[in-house]
Amino acid sequence: MRSLFLACLVVLASAPAAWPVQPPPVEASSYVLLEAQTGQVLASHRPHEPRPPASTTKILTALLVLERLRLDDVVVASRRASLQREGSSIGFEVGERRTVRELLYALLVKSANDAAVVLAEAVDGTVERFVARMNRRAQALGARHTHFTNPHGLYDPGHVTTAYDLALIARAAMQNPTFRQIVRTQVYEYMGLEGPMRLVNGNRLLGRYPGADGIKTGWTVESGRCLVASATRNGRRLVAVLLNAPQVFQDAARLLDYGFGAFELRTFVRRGEVMERLDLSDGVTVSAVASRDLVASVSRLARTDLRVVYRPDLRPPIKAGEVIGRAEVWADGRRLGQVALLAGETVPAISWPPFLRWLYRR
Repeated sequence: MRSLFLACLVVLASAPAAWPVQPPPVEASSYVLLEAQTGQVLASHRPHEPRPPASTTKILTALLVLERLRLDDVVVASRRASLQREGSSIGFEVGERRTVRELLYALLVKSANDAAVVLAEAVDGTVERFVARMNRRAQALGARHTHFTNPHGLYDPGHVTTAYDLALIARAAMQNPTFRQIVRTQVYEYMGLEGPMRLVNGNRLLGRYPGADGIKTGWTVESGRCLVASATRNGRRLVAVLLNAPQVFQDAARLLDYGFGAFELRTFVRRGEVMERLDLSDGVTVSAVASRDLVASVSRLARTDLRVVYRPDLRPPIKAGEVIGRAEVWADGRRLGQVALLAGETVPAISWPPFLRWLYRR
């Protein structure tokens, strides 16, 4: 029987010495820098500390709306929505009719709190039922320390999330093409009841930071300045979340620079790739095939290796497609990711005498 643990590949990564191992100094009370494709955290400070998120709440609001309503659906502003004038707002009249598209731009570009109420009621009939949906979805996304009490982010003691949870929510939202289109918009011409309104995005990275393409700002007295920022370069997206950051845009740019400069996204294994043919016993073999791509974000200074681990009980019969082990990527003693290995073919149970087994292999 082959050894159950095989170290298959060791690669020393070369890197420009200019990029530090440690992230840059950031003044935020908490922050996270996330590799969007893999979900890896590249840098963080108090990532799971619950804090008020202000209008970054609207990321999840918009995602749920996009999943439940069509852009051309027309919805009607309620009295509750018309009374929502605290903070940023459009100023809807009772009975005012608007498309979901208009309301989403108002929500994400202007950060209109009354638009959040109109949309929440359009999805679930009441704000309370919509908020329950928000909390269910947050949990499903892995945002374990999130509890929302409203769809807009105005301060409430029970309305909290974390930098890491917001990164997970933003990662999911950025998979929606309509969401991506809206959050990268710098100016939107909105036709109000009294004439056109120019809605200007408060995300100052847009148009200034190379590759910036979203996502959402936030501020209340209690939360301080908050930002969920996204930038894409050469098909690689990073998400930076900063909560209570006095220099929020400067710090976000520093984190993104660090992520793009100090790390690289590498494909270690491709789906369908045969890692090796495993010798089970007496010349009976099975091919170990990768079930999916194994991609990881790796420090340019890290020593990486690819390890293969097989099931300790692995013996015929084995069905094609059965999980027989896993391939793992390690960097400087830390596992970064893994992928299941599948049997490439069926291996029947063999209990014949050696002579007949030799004929079978022939």
